[in-house]
Amino acid sequence: MNKDNTICFQTSSEIKSLLAKIAEKESQSVSSLVETIICHYLKNDKSLEGVFQNRRRYERKEVSIPAYIGDPRWQRHDFVAGTILDISFGGIRMSIPKGTKVEIENAEENDKFSVIFRIPDYHWPVNVKISPRRVIDSEEVVQIGASLTNPDFHAYSALQKYLI
Repeated sequence: MNKDNTICFQTSSEIKSLLAKIAEKESQSVSSLVETIICHYLKNDKSLEGVFQNRRRYERKEVSIPAYIGDPRWQRHDFVAGTILDISFGGIRMSIPKGTKVEIENAEENDKFSVIFRIPDYHWPVNVKISPRRVIDSEEVVQIGASLTNPDFHAYSALQKYLI
């Protein structure tokens, strides 16, 4: 990597002396040590946490909820089993096995799917309509990021009790 830029920053004398001690122990310069720390930080993908504001309206809750997805016109026994990975008032991210009859890879903007799942400690299954926004294809599964499209009162109440 070509080192053709200089960065200067201010720090406390305590941090400066700690960096100097660590650099001496590692047999490198303070500049090289700081670069190593920054590279390690960036590689561990910590660089973007808290830097960019979350553009989502609602916080997501990571879950692992079994669910069924299918075309709203299908019979329920034709639905495909999957797993909801995270959920919010605005949408879900779910994973389904690759090669199923749900054709989300080619989904268009106006395509809608039904998702049926059970929320822990809630007596009734929740049935919501989703509109796919992002599809991530891997070797074994397809992950779908989708927005909820006008959930009914029953579904919204169940989500509210679960998410709050």
